[in-house]
Amino acid sequence: MWAVKLVGALEKVVQQFLTPWGYALSVLDYRQKYGQWKAVSWSNDQVTATAIATPIKGGSIEITDIFFTATKVSAGTVTITVTDGTYTETLMTILLTNEAVRMTHQVAGRMQGWRDAIVKYTVAGANSTGAITIGYVKHTRENSEDYSVWNSRR
Repeated sequence: MWAVKLVGALEKVVQQFLTPWGYALSVLDYRQKYGQWKAVSWSNDQVTATAIATPIKGGSIEITDIFFTATKVSAGTVTITVTDGTYTETLMTILLTNEAVRMTHQVAGRMQGWRDAIVKYTVAGANSTGAITIGYVKHTRENSEDYSVWNSRR
C-alpha cells in the first residue's frame, strides 16, 4: 500500500486500497485521511470543563463534525468551548429546557482553533443525560497559529 500527497492548494492524498477485485486508487482530502473522533457522555451535572479533544503540543484542533444528543430537563445548559487556559471562545451553548436536543453538523468551513487550544464541554443546571461526539483533525505546530494571529484572521 502506498500514499502520495499532492503538492499545492489541493490538499488531497492519493491512497491505494486493496479490494476483493484488486487494487483501487482513491483521492481523499486530509480530513478523510487523518480524521479522528471522540465521544463523551454524561448523566448528571458536570460543572467543571472536561476535555473532548486535545491537540499535540504546540498544535491545534480542527473540528470536522459535531453530534449532540441530550434529554429535556427543567433547567440545564451544555456549553462547548475552545480554550488554551488564557483565552476561551464559546462554540455553542445548548439549552435543554424546552425539549430533547438531537443535532448533527458536518462543518463545511475550516473550523480550526489556535495553538494549544483544547475543545471542552461543561454541563450546568438540573441533572441531564446526553452525549457529544466530535470529529476532528490534529494539526502540527507548523500548521497552527497563536491566538492573536488566529483572532485577527477570523
